[in-house]
Amino acid sequence: MNVAGIEPASAFKRRLPPRVGKRSRIGFFGIFGIQNLGNECTLQAILKNAQRRLPDDEIYAISFNPADTVARHKIPAYAVTYQDFSGVNPRTGFIGGLEKLLRLIRRVPGELNDWLKAIKTLRGTSVVFMTGTGMLTDYMTSASGFPYHVFRWAAASRLAGCKVRFVGVGVSPIYGRMSRWLIRAALSLADYRSFRDQNSKDKIRKYGFNSDNDYVFPDLVFSLPPETCPPRNDCDVHIRTVGLGVMDHWDIHLWSPEKHQAIYSAYLETMCDFVKWLIKHSYGIRILQGDSKHDARARADLKARLERRGIHYETAGIIDEGSTTVEQLIGQIAKTDIVISPRFHSLLLGLMMNIPGISISYDPKNDALLDSVGLGEYRQAIDNIGFQKLVDQFKNLELRINDVKPLIEQKSKEHRALLENQYDKIFSDFFGSTRQ
Repeated sequence: MNVAGIEPASAFKRRLPPRVGKRSRIGFFGIFGIQNLGNECTLQAILKNAQRRLPDDEIYAISFNPADTVARHKIPAYAVTYQDFSGVNPRTGFIGGLEKLLRLIRRVPGELNDWLKAIKTLRGTSVVFMTGTGMLTDYMTSASGFPYHVFRWAAASRLAGCKVRFVGVGVSPIYGRMSRWLIRAALSLADYRSFRDQNSKDKIRKYGFNSDNDYVFPDLVFSLPPETCPPRNDCDVHIRTVGLGVMDHWDIHLWSPEKHQAIYSAYLETMCDFVKWLIKHSYGIRILQGDSKHDARARADLKARLERRGIHYETAGIIDEGSTTVEQLIGQIAKTDIVISPRFHSLLLGLMMNIPGISISYDPKNDALLDSVGLGEYRQAIDNIGFQKLVDQFKNLELRINDVKPLIEQKSKEHRALLENQYDKIFSDFFGSTRQ
């Protein structure tokens, strides 16, 4: 076994049948097209590495919004589902009540159509990569949401005669028994599985799936081409700027609407207190939006609360440009010195540019990320955030900023090297595959 418990690529190659034939067709499934910029970073990272190694192969995506994916990534894309769930509350799912039973019955023709179209799409495909993007969870949904879609496409892939590989997936809470069964069944159909941190690998084992022989690699976004995240020139910095991410986190399986509103309100008040402290101490502030759809409300709510306190963005010098693309988000993070955010990939993108971060964590994935670069002490839970603790963490990190940056840079390079190893493994059986 080599570093991080990863066996040599040669061992992996021996387990795979040799590829023979013509141009390969490769699919990438993920939670794409929902305006979550972290998910789009993930697809961009694995696409760039696939295209570098397999420049002549046909590559496509399976997306929740194919038009959005085509526009962002310039590759063909097919729909995860052809049904319209825009008016369906994801919290209700399949279970409970005559109304839900009738909804399920009405869904049957659409499901048959989805299965047939999935198999048709997958015909001639060599492998489908189930790509990161937090798909192994029923957080904010039910078994009929992400768990079912993941299972359907994994099963349809096998029915269509192609391989399934889970690459860099994270495991968030899986509350429902049916959700756990669907996810375990989907994972069992794969000939390769890797998780983005040890916590995810351990968690899926607790949910009843034997992950002992699976891999752990860093998050795929660490493999974005270096030119995507240019290093910041600190010599141009006159005022230290804080990138402040906000989000509306709601665990629907644990919190009632009333409890969520109380927790959300307390979180926003703490953020307002911290913004006021930053302004008092002459820091620049940039508001970061890691999810174009769901973070818009939190941005608006934060601004409204600050204005009620007499703090106006224009006079306080707070920059809030919003972001709808990965490039915009990266460009904004590049103009900060410290990132404080609940969003996993906003923190990660900062680390790739050697910008340290503090996590307002809603999931252990954030904690694992900071642990991996030696910043594990700079975090606290989003549902129990303390203003003074945040100030103390910020002041401590600022004092150590020149000491922690070399460690962040070194860890980022190591993560990229490990991901190069993984790409060599997962693409190794394609005829004519070469590293450029």
